[in-house]
Amino acid sequence: MAQQKIALEFKDRHLTRPILDQIIGAQRRTNPDATEVIIRCRSAARTAYQAIDSYDIKITIVARSTLSQDS
Repeated sequence: MAQQKIALEFKDRHLTRPILDQIIGAQRRTNPDATEVIIRCRSAARTAYQAIDSYDIKITIVARSTLSQDS
């Protein structure tokens, strides 16, 4: 049976593009066989949402607030 490995990251702060780069880099080093990264954060910058498609892994951002999407 096929298995998927999903990495979870929790941040109690605003997610920016540089922080997203750090998270994905760390997750790729520690979980190289992960097929998806889910990031739960307080809010996320528009640039973080735009950067999702530039990675070779599926990324899902779950923000508690959508008011701070400008960067």
